[in-house]
Amino acid sequence: MAKKKGLLIAPAFPADSFWSFKHVINYIGRKTAFPPFGLITFAAQMPQEDWDFELCDLNVRIPNAGDMCRRIQAADAVFVSAMSIQRDSLVELLDGPARGTDTPWVLGGPMASTYRDTILEPKTDRDRILFDGLDYLVWGESHLWIEGICEALENNPRHSTEQPFLFIPERVKNEPDGSRKYLQDKEIFKPLENIPVPRWDLVNPDHYRALMLQSTAGCRFRCNFCDIVQFNGGFARAKDRNAVQTELQAIYDTGYRGGVFTVDDNFVSDAKEMEHILDGMIDFQRRNNYPFHLFTQASVDLGKESLEYLIPLMKQAGFTAVFLGIESPDQDALKAMNKIQNVKTDPKDTVSKLQQHGIEVYAGFIYGADTDTRQTADMIVDFVRGNGIFSSMTGKLTPLPHTPLYVDLKKQGRLVEDGEAGNNVDDQLQYKPIMSVEHLHDGFSHILSSLFGRQEVYRRARTVLERLQWHIFIERHMGFKEKMGAVRSFFSQGLRGRDGAPDSDYFRFIKDAFQFDRKFARQSRREAKHLHEFWNELSVTAKDRIELDANSARQFSKMLEYAQESLVRYDTDKKLDEIRRFVNGVGESLRHGDIVLEHAQSVFQAAIQYLDARRNLFQFPGPHLVKAFELAIMGSHYRIVADTVLKSGDAEYITMPS
Repeated sequence: MAKKKGLLIAPAFPADSFWSFKHVINYIGRKTAFPPFGLITFAAQMPQEDWDFELCDLNVRIPNAGDMCRRIQAADAVFVSAMSIQRDSLVELLDGPARGTDTPWVLGGPMASTYRDTILEPKTDRDRILFDGLDYLVWGESHLWIEGICEALENNPRHSTEQPFLFIPERVKNEPDGSRKYLQDKEIFKPLENIPVPRWDLVNPDHYRALMLQSTAGCRFRCNFCDIVQFNGGFARAKDRNAVQTELQAIYDTGYRGGVFTVDDNFVSDAKEMEHILDGMIDFQRRNNYPFHLFTQASVDLGKESLEYLIPLMKQAGFTAVFLGIESPDQDALKAMNKIQNVKTDPKDTVSKLQQHGIEVYAGFIYGADTDTRQTADMIVDFVRGNGIFSSMTGKLTPLPHTPLYVDLKKQGRLVEDGEAGNNVDDQLQYKPIMSVEHLHDGFSHILSSLFGRQEVYRRARTVLERLQWHIFIERHMGFKEKMGAVRSFFSQGLRGRDGAPDSDYFRFIKDAFQFDRKFARQSRREAKHLHEFWNELSVTAKDRIELDANSARQFSKMLEYAQESLVRYDTDKKLDEIRRFVNGVGESLRHGDIVLEHAQSVFQAAIQYLDARRNLFQFPGPHLVKAFELAIMGSHYRIVADTVLKSGDAEYITMPS
């Protein structure tokens, strides 16, 4: 029997979104930011003996209407995964190339889960197009419904304009709106076992700025605005370390080298499980000479005393960035959001601890909560500037269906009739704020104009370079496209950056980055020389053990920190547990004021290797310079998007400074 043909479609993200990275990828020769991870994971879960798949990512290329129509008609089913911000693209597909075809459509992803009611009970013309064009909505994770989807398509192989069928657990469907009593239900949120590796053969890795990996799903917190927890669960479900290593290997086998986004809802929702996963990541990276630099999203309590031990492990795994949902500097706003983790842990401390380990912090903020005033906008700006955060995304409060926030606003009669949530930076509000609409718009435009002007972007980028303590668990995979991106940046942002004239702010920033690299290379060279002098003086009279005074013990403690990182990074013949036992044993000896000579020599040699590695790291083009080009390009994207948002708003909006 011939296999059925499935057409996977990833709708387009709007270009004026901060997260589209459109103006970044134009520099680096990519097509879009991320692959449609949900679709290629779903394709791997479908019966391989029954289905062949073709992927059409509209963020990579948009076929003409005739070609798209033919591809839809030739398929046995169309499968779409979408977020709400992709809705307009999906509507255009259904109302354009798909109109008149008889291929059934299946929609999954956050949009199907969160906006199921507006699709099933349409009130707007666009919702009616979704109602007429879709045949099946899939709530939550696709692996729960594979058998049901296949059976439905077998029994109903043609598109219908009747009400779409919703795949959803009975308990979820029957709970009162906004209820979260089911979030601990392990019959709904099943273990992430036997999840197949995503179908990386369906994508061209060269098209994407970064690839993706999932190691856990679910989150232990109950923020009142969050819809993700409602369909991914209220507790962490982790893959085992072997499964994570298998997924890393699959990415590695594509030939791709570079950034990998770990798309967990909250990377530290289960500390013990994450410790095992991080060990697996470290092991994989060590064996393969650190082919990937990783980034993820986590809760602010990563910086609290009981969890901060994970940060050095993240560094050793090759993490270079973490997105934190900081949301607001105002404690009252955080309490109103039920963002208790941000109340119990000072976000500034978490930001600082990550930066000290060479991990950049991206941050998200929400403006428009009931406790917010016009002054809250100033607080957000001050927090971002004061904590060295470059990628700072502020969105207007968006009440998402089925969340406690949405239910409360509905009871209060404050939802805007037919309000369409999609892009949280546009001019449309979905609720009636406590502050005046004018103050909300004014405060939001103040945030954008204050943080994304040209000079401010370079000032904040320079702060990032000053605060980040670069680690040795990165390999500089600056490929041809990245080098060409730097060249394009030099000419378009530098030589022609200010109305066709050279941009002195740009060149000053690039020069500072170059000098930072030289400074830290010299610093590593001087420190290595000092350690040699210290060791030569100490070891002259040493026998089997070395007795240490307070100053020597402090010096050895510092060397031990360096030695541990060097052993993990370069001594790949030793297992992690073996290295940790050695480091812990030496640490215990130092606390007693002496050390075995053989151990002391091993610590010294590894510390010197660490300092040599750091010196080499800062050789041209060093990490500061590479990062400077990246930040300059990112800053250009943010500035263009912010300017577009400001110009599309009211005439009273603050204009973007130069």
